[in-house]
Amino acid sequence: MQPVASGTEPEADQHRRFTLWAGLVLVLICMACATYVRLSQDVLWRDDPERYTAGGLPVMTTADAYYSLRLARLQASGAFVPHGPVPERHYHRPEAHDPDTWFEQREPRSLPLLSRLVAALAPLNGGSVDRAAFVLPAWFSSLFMLPLFLFFWRLGLPAAGLMGGLAATFSLDYFYRTTLGWLDTDALNLFFPCMASCLIGAMHAGQTRRLLLGLSAAAGIVLLLYHQWYAKPGMTLIYLLVMAAHLWLAGVRGRTLGLCLGVALLCSNPLQFRALAGNLISFTYRYLVPMPETADVLRLPQVWATIGETTRTALPDLLSRITGNALSAAIGLLAFAALAVRAWRALIPFAPLIALGVLALVTSRRFVLYLAPLVGIGWGYLLWLIVRWRWQGARGGVIACLTGIAVFAVGAAPHLIGRAQPAPAIPGQVAEQLQRLKADLPSGARLWSWWDLGFALVDFTGFGVYHDGSAQYTPQTNMVAASFMSDDPRALHEIIRYVDREGNLGLRTLMAQSADFSGLVAKVRTAAGTLGPTPVHVLFTPDMPLKYEAMHWLGTEPAPPASRPGIDWMNCQYVIGDALHCGRTTVDLAEGVITGPAPGAMRLRRTLVIEDGRVGRERDFGGDDSGQTLQVILHQGRIGAVYVLEEAAFRSNLNQMYLLGRYDAALFEPSADAFPYLRAYRVLPVTTPAGGGG
Repeated sequence: MQPVASGTEPEADQHRRFTLWAGLVLVLICMACATYVRLSQDVLWRDDPERYTAGGLPVMTTADAYYSLRLARLQASGAFVPHGPVPERHYHRPEAHDPDTWFEQREPRSLPLLSRLVAALAPLNGGSVDRAAFVLPAWFSSLFMLPLFLFFWRLGLPAAGLMGGLAATFSLDYFYRTTLGWLDTDALNLFFPCMASCLIGAMHAGQTRRLLLGLSAAAGIVLLLYHQWYAKPGMTLIYLLVMAAHLWLAGVRGRTLGLCLGVALLCSNPLQFRALAGNLISFTYRYLVPMPETADVLRLPQVWATIGETTRTALPDLLSRITGNALSAAIGLLAFAALAVRAWRALIPFAPLIALGVLALVTSRRFVLYLAPLVGIGWGYLLWLIVRWRWQGARGGVIACLTGIAVFAVGAAPHLIGRAQPAPAIPGQVAEQLQRLKADLPSGARLWSWWDLGFALVDFTGFGVYHDGSAQYTPQTNMVAASFMSDDPRALHEIIRYVDREGNLGLRTLMAQSADFSGLVAKVRTAAGTLGPTPVHVLFTPDMPLKYEAMHWLGTEPAPPASRPGIDWMNCQYVIGDALHCGRTTVDLAEGVITGPAPGAMRLRRTLVIEDGRVGRERDFGGDDSGQTLQVILHQGRIGAVYVLEEAAFRSNLNQMYLLGRYDAALFEPSADAFPYLRAYRVLPVTTPAGGGG
């Protein structure tokens, strides 16, 4: 597919070269602007250091960043040991290539490319690993725009490549996931696929064998780096299959085709395919089909249902996250579909990205970053069709590019940027208190807490955890949830004792002997045994109350959504006497009545005011268990949070021990109290008779 050009063939070549260089200049300008916009958001860290920094260093905007940060620190200090033990991560989890084999957590066999880059860039950031990690996503986020532009320039559609890059780099989800502090693989998860597609698309039968083998080697190296960046061997396999299809359709056959595939495979390191089966199985069950029931093992509620990015989003909302307007995104997708029908052969190398984008429409919001380029490409194609009516050749291509930049800059970019304000994954005040735990608690302690902050807890404190973002799908997560959901402090104590000693392997044995989840919890409590020599502390942090629904799903018998108890947050501004003001809603704390714009008043079961960590005022208005409780958290005279709780949530260990500071002194003792930022309790070495944990 080539642009329409007038004049002789040399003139057409000259037009293509001009379009290439002019387009590259425009792409580089767009990349610089996208990077600048991301870097300029550091004003949030400068203006609000209490919330955005801890210990004088920036906090990250994703909790998963602290896994890569910990490895980068080890690498920078020369302490990283490939496949070395990690006693702080106190759990077993299944092998990626063998789900039936469970192993103790160890360091990766080779340092991930992300951590390697952070450690390498630290000297350029004053020797600080944290500062290097802070800016790395912004610098790398728009690199994919170059290979994407080059791919579509070869098809005679430079505006499509440029618009695809603009739509992707400024799409709401991708922009947010590549802002300052979002240290994760997202920053190059478009670059490596786009580069592989660009290299494969450049191969054709008119080239010499040496050039074809060189391009194959380059594609293999890109796939090798892609695997070191984001270990998904399934993507390598797909790209090798795409290469074979493209070369065959391009007229490269026989021995040359086989040599090209062999070189690409060799350069991509075939050893990565050891984990192929596990990778494909995990992807299938997480995004495509439900995991099948196992007859001899109890099926536990799955954590994936509680993670927002893995759930489906309504199509209009999904499309609006790309351009800010669902209709404009839909037009772009339709235009891309027309292009795909017209130039399907030329788009074969781009097929993996198209497939991932389509997954956003039918499975998970996680894939919307792959859908965004398709929308932009469609709009670029439309602009090219419109502009070529008036201008041909190089002038038409450049005008289409400039028009696309202008339209996007005015119509979409400001709206999307305004919606994507980065927020700290762990507020600076909380991060400061977590860092202080290292001095407050005994060396080698373990923290019984929720999985979301697991990576950060290990990085901040060096203490052990029972689950994190690598093992939130294992049975220990269900047991942690059950312990927090229970209204019996003995259940919390007994579950901790069992999991600390037996872990996931013991839980799997009990699962095979249990008919349902409550039966499993009963067996765990009966087999609790004694607490081991390692000190264990139950840690509560401010993110946990609003994780209650997820904990309830994972830690109780499955129930219809309407019947799930929960904890809701109210946006309240101030309290005067017994009147709590929340926008157009007012709460009478003395009478337990909520009045607002909705007709009628809502009566509460009880109200509590917690002042600087202690219950100051509590009123019980009676009623049955269907009533709700309102809890006001005051910190230094100001409203910190307001929660409305169902009765089961009010009675839960999570609420009683964290928000209300009430605990069983025979089982726990306070070990750290920096409420509302955190509370920690030491688990006392107390045992109950076998079978007495009811």
